[in-house]
Amino acid sequence: MTKDPNQPDYIIRKRRTATWYWSWAIIILIVLIAAMALGYWLNKRQHGMTATAQQQFQMLKEQLDQAQEGQTHWQQQYQIEHEITQQLKTELDKLHRQNRNLEKEREALQRIFDPDGVESGLQIASFVWEQGLDTMYRYRLMLIQAKQQSGSLKGTITISIVGEEAGERKSYSFEQLQGNDSNNNTFDFTYVSTHTGTFQLPEGFEPSFVRVVAATSGRGAKSVLQDFTWKPTNPSNEVEETNAKE
Repeated sequence: MTKDPNQPDYIIRKRRTATWYWSWAIIILIVLIAAMALGYWLNKRQHGMTATAQQQFQMLKEQLDQAQEGQTHWQQQYQIEHEITQQLKTELDKLHRQNRNLEKEREALQRIFDPDGVESGLQIASFVWEQGLDTMYRYRLMLIQAKQQSGSLKGTITISIVGEEAGERKSYSFEQLQGNDSNNNTFDFTYVSTHTGTFQLPEGFEPSFVRVVAATSGRGAKSVLQDFTWKPTNPSNEVEETNAKE
């Protein structure tokens, strides 16, 4: 039997039931729900991890701030203790110098009535100084009449400082140093005379020693010269040269 070429072809397909479609729809729905649940869980987990990381970061930041505050506190504490220590050291040095100066004055006073003393008459017992404000210095000078007191001694005191300035030897008089003496650079005593005052060093001047000259007036005038080494780190100042009398 020959097939008519004008007759259309027919494809026979098996008809799917509604159950089949519903099954796939349910499967797809379940997959979507599972995907949504998985996405939600992943999002919550990521959010939870981010929150934990932020908490840890905040905790570390607080610990760092506390550590910095502690470091600042200890630095301030150390600075305060260091300053207190320096102040105490300065005060102890000052008291030590004062004790040495008082000891020198005590020894000088003993020489007034020392029968075994070699020298008699006018003597420069001690001269000490210490730095005040800026370039201002305070000094204390003691004169004595040792061994034999023949009467009242009257005269004048000359103070000068010798050193270097601009690489050359330089000497400044008491007036040039703006000196101030409690007794106006004069003395009138029988046993002991104490002088206090101030002087100021010129800028750029490096002192080497202080020269003190005490000279009596009238008949039989005498003068005593004594140099005191300038020691900034030890202002108790020991005598540098031998006393000179005229």
